[in-house]
Amino acid sequence: MGRYSGHGGTHTKKKQYKRARSTKNRAKDIDQIFDEIQPETVDKFSKFEVDPDLPGMGQNFCIHCSKHFVTNEDLQSHFKGKPHKNRLKELKTKPYSLQESQTPVDNGVKLNRDANGVPTTTDVSGTIKKSTITTTTTTTA
Repeated sequence: MGRYSGHGGTHTKKKQYKRARSTKNRAKDIDQIFDEIQPETVDKFSKFEVDPDLPGMGQNFCIHCSKHFVTNEDLQSHFKGKPHKNRLKELKTKPYSLQESQTPVDNGVKLNRDANGVPTTTDVSGTIKKSTITTTTTTTA
């Protein structure tokens, strides 16, 4: 027979999707990392000061993944791993920018109305054509 409903175990609140969305586990976004690895700014972010609060005193840092490691061996094994290689693939393409999001989208033919209320269509090339829609009224007696 099954368990009683509503009585979960001790680990029911430790859901992976909740942990990933928590702000304490938040990593840097791709566009921030992309800006840091540009040739004009890479020197500023490649030199690290000794910080006793960070793992490995802050000296073993992967710029691409924005992660600190305890030892240099851990960092070298991270470079060989799949998460690091996937991050490198993501960083090869330019990230989606604010300017790209604000550009208008052209979805093709748009239906407008002129001053008389007659529908006119504007096609992709920008030429205005009169609509061939005719309205007929029928009267029934």
